[in-house]
Formats: sequence, C-alpha cells, structure tokens
Amino acid sequence: MALIACSECGRAVSDKATTCVGCGAPLATSSGIDLVPRRSKSPPPTRAQIKRRLPVAVTVLVLGILLAAIADRPVVGAKLASFVAALLIIAGLSWLLVLLVHAAGSRQR
Repeated sequence: MALIACSECGRAVSDKATTCVGCGAPLATSSGIDLVPRRSKSPPPTRAQIKRRLPVAVTVLVLGILLAAIADRPVVGAKLASFVAALLIIAGLSWLLVLLVHAAGSRQR
C-alpha cells in the first residue's frame, strides 16, 4: 500500500482509496480495466442455432437431475456422483438461461 497526496487538500491517502478521507474529493485511479460496456462484434445466434442448442441444454439439465437422484443412495462414490450431478445441473440451468436470453433478444429485433 502506497500513500499518495490528495489533489484538493494535500492529505496523505492510500492509493487504494477512491475518495480522500479528509475532504471527500474523488481520487484519480489509473486502472487498466475499461469499464465502458462495448457491444460484441460477433453476430447474435440465429433461431436455428438456438433451436439446436436448446435440446442439448435440457438434456444436460435432465442428466444432472437423474444423476442427483441416483447419487442420493448410499453407495461407494456417491460424493463424486453428487458433485458431478451438481455441476451438470448448474451447467444445464446456466446454458438454458443464456439460450432464453438470446431467444428473447432475437425476438425484439
């Protein structure tokens, strides 16, 4: 942690602070991250692509639910099966939500 001088009051302030603790003036931060959102240059998925991806997402979700039901039984390796089931459910739900957002976005255009 380094100390920098506030440009308004001259007080020593941490370089990680966003405002001066003395006067409340915003401190200039030099971040390499561009916080301005930019549109993607790739074209949005077509209806045909969405329709092809939807059954795969639903299949992953259903496989995760089935594996979770099977892993509920007390057998050897149930922890690994539960972990894989949770990953499949999360992946399936995420994929399904992304597809639904893309489908809703393509309808508005």
